[in-house]
Amino acid sequence: MEKGKKKKRFSIIPKIFKGKSKPEGNVKASGVYECSLCGNYTAFKKGEMFTRCEDCIHDNPDTPNEWYVTNIVVHFISKNMKIEFEKISTLETKLAVFITKFAGTMWFVYIHVIWFAWWIAANQGRFGPNYVFDPFPYGLLTMIVSLEAIFLSTLIMIGQNIMSRQSELRSELDYDVNLKTEKEVAEMSATLREVKEEQALIKDMLMGLKEVNSKDAEWRKNRNRRNRWRKKRKAQSALTETGIRMMEEIDEKNNNNNSLDETNDESTTDENNNSEE
Repeated sequence: MEKGKKKKRFSIIPKIFKGKSKPEGNVKASGVYECSLCGNYTAFKKGEMFTRCEDCIHDNPDTPNEWYVTNIVVHFISKNMKIEFEKISTLETKLAVFITKFAGTMWFVYIHVIWFAWWIAANQGRFGPNYVFDPFPYGLLTMIVSLEAIFLSTLIMIGQNIMSRQSELRSELDYDVNLKTEKEVAEMSATLREVKEEQALIKDMLMGLKEVNSKDAEWRKNRNRRNRWRKKRKAQSALTETGIRMMEEIDEKNNNNNSLDETNDESTTDENNNSEE
């Protein structure tokens, strides 16, 4: 669905009964919120700051919007890794991580270069005999550097363990997010499969109804044809009966006329015979 044309599912509820929040306010509960101007939905996580609606910034830049609470609750699995690391960190681990990070910078190299140069120059008498405290071969410097290497290697190993724990935590969170995504994809696939099956059933039902309608239309057509044929037969039979009756009436009239003619002929012959006599 395009942005700006989303269906307002909660438009039935009056806005006076909805909880609302202004931009730059803290999100009290994770969920989906409705914009008061355009009605678009935006998801916010608990602890975030409400921002302005992206569509309203362009359409209504001078009118600040508010966010209405909906009944959609969102359970976020993604977490802020920095906050999660701070939860499992202690003072010792933080110190170890700080030293490890500092040992991996150029400032650590610069400090050691300056320190070693000053140590060697001082013990060679460059600043006077009073500053010589570790003559050649610099045994004290060797011991200090060895101890530093021991502690530094230990701190580096501690930092590596902390980083491995962080990577494990990150991989666990990634696994949870991927698992939820796969579940949602599987649910969406199942829903789409059900919709597809329902569409197939509806298509079959429509095809069946179409066949029934075609058969019904054909049956009606045949019935109308039979009715027309019956009416035609009735009309023909009625005409036939009417014609027969008319022929019989004509025959009767003709017979009556013939009988009258015969009687007239007989009367005329009798009259003629009587006249001759």
